Amino acid sequence: MSKFQPFGPFKMPMNGSLVDTSKFATFWATIERQSPGLSRAVGCYVFAIRAGKGAKPWYVGKTEKRNLKDETWAPHTLYVYSKALNLRERGTPVLYLIAKQTRIGRYAKPRKGGIGDIRALENLLIGSCLLRNDKLLNVKQVPERNVTREEVKVAKDVVAGVRLELDA
Repeated sequence: MSKFQPFGPFKMPMNGSLVDTSKFATFWATIERQSPGLSRAVGCYVFAIRAGKGAKPWYVGKTEKRNLKDETWAPHTLYVYSKALNLRERGTPVLYLIAKQTRIGRYAKPRKGGIGDIRALENLLIGSCLLRNDKLLNVKQVPERNVTREEVKVAKDVVAGVRLELDA
């Protein structure tokens, strides 16, 4: 059975309405002090904007062949963050990290062939985040936005069931 550990939220450094890439080293140094090795792990991440009623997810990503540090600040990812920041009215951008762990509790490292359970977790997170934000910016896994009430109910039941399994 795969094991994942969530971390965050981590406040994203800003320069105006964009993520401040000049603060990259400082951002990851802070995370490394809190959880050594996390930046070199693989797993999933959620970019969200925190406001009065919690955090609203805007993008779910995964990394299997690169580490979290490199993937979450890659140009294509920063572009998606900027799109989300332009859609929001206010709030603080935050990043959640969900690291895959090995059987002995270390962080899993990148692999050339990818890691299937990370893809499965990403799909589960996308489904869950869609329940919170129907404007989620994931394109590949969310081609159609017309979801029926019954599909939403089924998705909520599935997410609730997975939570029970993860807690067990």
